[in-house]
Amino acid sequence: MRRIRDLLSTLLGLAVAASAHAQGGTTCTAAFNEYFVTPPSGTFYSRASPVNINGFTRLRAVQDGFPNSWGTWVSAPVVGTVKEFTATFRFSVRNSNGGAGDGFSFLWGNLSNNSGTRMAGGEWGLEGFNDDQSGLSVGFVTYTGAGANGVNAKFGGSQFAFTPFSFAPVTWVTTTQAVDRTRMAEATVYWSRGTGTRVTIAVPGSTGTTVFYDKGAQQTANINATNWSFGFAARNGAVDQDVYIGEVKINTVLVCPDQRSPADVNLDCLVNGADLAAVLAAWGPCTATPCNGDLNTSGAVDGSDIAAVLGAWGNAGCVTPGSSDRLTMRPVGTTTAQQGFWEYLPAGYATRNDWPLLVCLHGVGENGNGTSGELPRLLSNGVPALVQGNYWPVAASTAGDAFVVVAPQNPRGGCHNPADVDAFLQWAANNYNVDRSRIYLTGLSCGAIGTWEYIRTVGSNVLPAAFVPICGNGINAWNERGCLLGQLPIWAFHGDADGTIPVAGSVVPLTGMQGCSSPAAVDARLTIYPGVGHDSWTQTYNLSAGHDIYAWLMTHRRTTP
Repeated sequence: MRRIRDLLSTLLGLAVAASAHAQGGTTCTAAFNEYFVTPPSGTFYSRASPVNINGFTRLRAVQDGFPNSWGTWVSAPVVGTVKEFTATFRFSVRNSNGGAGDGFSFLWGNLSNNSGTRMAGGEWGLEGFNDDQSGLSVGFVTYTGAGANGVNAKFGGSQFAFTPFSFAPVTWVTTTQAVDRTRMAEATVYWSRGTGTRVTIAVPGSTGTTVFYDKGAQQTANINATNWSFGFAARNGAVDQDVYIGEVKINTVLVCPDQRSPADVNLDCLVNGADLAAVLAAWGPCTATPCNGDLNTSGAVDGSDIAAVLGAWGNAGCVTPGSSDRLTMRPVGTTTAQQGFWEYLPAGYATRNDWPLLVCLHGVGENGNGTSGELPRLLSNGVPALVQGNYWPVAASTAGDAFVVVAPQNPRGGCHNPADVDAFLQWAANNYNVDRSRIYLTGLSCGAIGTWEYIRTVGSNVLPAAFVPICGNGINAWNERGCLLGQLPIWAFHGDADGTIPVAGSVVPLTGMQGCSSPAAVDARLTIYPGVGHDSWTQTYNLSAGHDIYAWLMTHRRTTP
């Protein structure tokens, strides 16, 4: 036994000193579409039934002519634990008298228990959710009582959001009108553990309205959404109607199943000396179940288990979330911001309300209209590229996972407009859990020009506490504001071989600021990369040039935000 220990000690001394980290960036997904064709999936309760009218297949959740009734449809469970989903569906209501009945709810929760009247529900949610005080319902209150019609959101029986909304554009007199997809509204319900629930509705002829945005994060932050189902519940009161729902498409992001190696005895996502020590400590015949260290389940901890540990040395195969798992596209119209953008939320976002905010402006090649078709252009450069590639937070930075990151897309020609930048900064400051004294702005190329122009235009009323413009042009800002520019912490970067935006664009304002004495600059820094062309941003953002801009930003606060 002692000789075995000595041999293992020698092997450990020759092993790689730095064990591999658990792999990141793995995303597990599940998706399903339900068009209610024969045979439809899921389970129907009470009045709910699939129908085919004029070639349109729909869920008819409740039916005109049957007052004081209800109907519910429930999907099969999504196997696994959901941490984010996007659900879209079309809907309309029909009443031969032209009015609307009570309404319906979109459902998500544990719907495995259908005893009694638990599956009964409507615009207020579901009885089963009220019983359990668990489950998300988004209610579409279609009756036209004064101020009562709108969209609510509840977890269990507790409402956390309500917004008035008119359903007149999708309330029809004939069935033919109601089932026609061009006459139906399209709703999108998005949920994530970090941000809560967002609802948008596009009625015929509109591009969509954000009904409410990021609500209920606290109510749903700690739920166990394992093997939950989706569904719809509708109700008719004294005023009855048809409720038609169709073209249901649901995409979910799941917590990936653990693929941990059995050799990770101490469950720390690494196979190393600690696991060898655990095997040696349990050496001999197993005396308990489970038997710690018996990796091959032979009934004894012996040399074969040591061999298994050595053979699996390093990465234990654990699946840990990468930064891309927390990167969300926010197309124009899905929020109240005037621009489409990308959003990154740090781990534990919902637990704090004082995160630093980093706003990133892209180059001219990434301009676009802010739609889902053009926003992916932003993922090719800068901080968004680092997040998408699971290189965020940058390991070389001491700042860690500190920032909420947002990157708006410029919908205009040329560089970012200062008024747009100001409006987006104000919107982001008001809509995220951030510390308004720790807001920071960076941009590359045309984004850096937009950063300088924002500083020049807004002047002393700028919101950010510090700025990092990369290969931009701040000469106009310097000419107009002079030494007052130095009252803002600015660290500019440029390549001296830049043939697109001459290096003078950074040298002139920064050397000017550094020469000021009345008032003296608070923190004016200039880094020039010898022999580097226009792309001076890659080595700046990934910190391969050795300048920790993220930690530097964090040293500054706005005293009058």
